[in-house]
Amino acid sequence: MQACKERAIPSLYFTNLISARPLMGPAGAGSLAQVINGAIANQTRFDAMRDFFGEAGKGDRAGVWTETPVLRPEFRAETKRQVIKIMKRRNAEAMI
Repeated sequence: MQACKERAIPSLYFTNLISARPLMGPAGAGSLAQVINGAIANQTRFDAMRDFFGEAGKGDRAGVWTETPVLRPEFRAETKRQVIKIMKRRNAEAMI
């Protein structure tokens, strides 16, 4: 869902909006189609929101901050190095 929101693609959570509707038979198909078509029809709204908010709420900017986050590329590089090392070790262990 988050990935869809970031790309401004209309999508739905399986919430009361869907789960409270009949899902079987003609009534279910019609009811579900109505909800999905309503979401798809809101594409212009999604585009307007994306244009307004821009890059806010993505990646390092996600969350609620009282101050502007300070990027730490050295920490990111070290963490990436450690993850690569762990993955290489797992791959080597898998070959045994």
